[in-house]
Amino acid sequence: MKIVILLYTKNGVDYLGEQLQSLLKQDMSEKAEIKIFVRDDGSTDMTKEILDRYQREEKLTFYEGEAIGKTKSFWELLEKAEEADYYAFCEQDDVWFPEKLSRAIKYLETKSIIEGEDVDVAVSPLLYMSDYTVTNAKLKPVKFTRNKTTKYADFEHSLLYSTMPGSTYVFNASARELMLRYDVNRYFDGNYDDLARNIIYIVGQVIRDRVPTMYLRKNPADPFYDNYFGGFFGAIKQYLAHFSGKNANSRSKLAKGLMETFGAGMEDSDALEALKQVAKYDEDSVEKERLLANPKFVTGSFNDKLFKMAVNSNKL
Repeated sequence: MKIVILLYTKNGVDYLGEQLQSLLKQDMSEKAEIKIFVRDDGSTDMTKEILDRYQREEKLTFYEGEAIGKTKSFWELLEKAEEADYYAFCEQDDVWFPEKLSRAIKYLETKSIIEGEDVDVAVSPLLYMSDYTVTNAKLKPVKFTRNKTTKYADFEHSLLYSTMPGSTYVFNASARELMLRYDVNRYFDGNYDDLARNIIYIVGQVIRDRVPTMYLRKNPADPFYDNYFGGFFGAIKQYLAHFSGKNANSRSKLAKGLMETFGAGMEDSDALEALKQVAKYDEDSVEKERLLANPKFVTGSFNDKLFKMAVNSNKL
């Protein structure tokens, strides 16, 4: 069995060494070949020196590239990576638990029923995502009030919300092939985790593991830091983070790219209707009405008001 860890780095000198050590200490109960494949996205600190040292010790392979951002970097890693049975996205400032890969592989290889559907785990495009423990910069677990949208594990909510970070994702070779059908240089790239997850929801199967398998460092300055989403001002901040500035129209742009790439091969279903509604709501008043009335997008929280605001202002 071969597993390739796809690691993105960008000025990661503060935490990269700690993360690399956790990758090298993965506890695989059966014999497995683990490769670490790194793309550095134009770092200007000592990140490349760290990577070079590990490469000389034959612990990883890395290459330098121009600054193209996280999503395009991960897609380039997907394309350049050697053939393997499984792949995993990895970010430089997290720390993996020793059992992260072994637990993911166990789910991917043995889970025969996923969300009530029989699945051929040998051939289906499968993506595993786990829970995580939120910490401060020193890896001390912190109180973290999650947005209610993270509890959902379905395609409709995944189109609107970032339900699970990509640093938890492990997926099989057929999922990788499916992801590479999406041209990030032609279509809107968005966040790599939203893109990867939604592609597999469309054609394959997503496995949700509620057990944490890694430490996720959080910065309170991050607009998506959920502790800040309390009260009136927190709600406004959440709206601005999700549906304005660089994020305005990001969901509909991504849906348009998915529709053009995969829509023709989708069977008539609720998922196809949801994809059409998000992709076309801003150019078709009927699709907008259907989108606003679709119960599958409801969360039962203040997010529903933010969602309607974004749709009515064509900012989704």
